[in-house]
Amino acid sequence: MTAAPCLVLYGNSVFLAGIKADLERRHNLELITIEAGTPDAAARIGALKPRAVLFDLCAASPDFAIPLLRDQPRLVLVGVDPATDEMLRLTSQRATVLSLAGLAELLGVSE
Repeated sequence: MTAAPCLVLYGNSVFLAGIKADLERRHNLELITIEAGTPDAAARIGALKPRAVLFDLCAASPDFAIPLLRDQPRLVLVGVDPATDEMLRLTSQRATVLSLAGLAELLGVSE
């Protein structure tokens, strides 16, 4: 039997607690909560090798996001905002841009 995918919830806001409770009921996931501001959070998350890290945009902003995405290219960071019902999805998806025209195309502002 394969292990359940791991999902880290960074922080313990009421909003994240509700998401965690729903995920526990509906999906076979290993859900681990790490307190926002934990000094060794990046190392703990790195050791867990989760599929994703979920955090409340209103309560915490993981300052380790970019280094973590570089170390774990398949990781997805998802910031949720209960005030606007929006999600911010961060990945380490990479693109090679060889010109300013290529950059404009990547940004969706090409002519």
